[in-house]
Amino acid sequence: MHDDILELWLRFLSLHVEEPTVPGSVASAIRDQWLLASRGYFMGCVPDGLNDTVASPEGVALVRAAIGSLLAALASGPTHLDKGTLNLMGFEGEFTSDIETRRLVEVGHAFLGLIDGTVGSHPSDSSFMPGST
Repeated sequence: MHDDILELWLRFLSLHVEEPTVPGSVASAIRDQWLLASRGYFMGCVPDGLNDTVASPEGVALVRAAIGSLLAALASGPTHLDKGTLNLMGFEGEFTSDIETRRLVEVGHAFLGLIDGTVGSHPSDSSFMPGST
């Protein structure tokens, strides 16, 4: 998928991770990883760390809860996210157009598919790129 959509997804997703109460906790590590990965300067190789994040039952539960929370928020939110507002979120680059919310919903379902092992394509297959259509 395109970096900017993945980075935007990860930025929002990190804000939906259960609030870490202990430094160094699994939730804290997930949030820190995704905030770094969403910064906007990895150019073609955004380190989402999803495999490591869902390697434990606690990680899977935290990620599923965050995705569920974000998908619910997107469902009740606007159909488009304003580029001016997105540019306030601390990204390295700049959004030059509004983003359709449905694109992020598509990424959310793809993330769930990755966790469930139901994504039927290989990473080099670009016939379907979540959030890009």
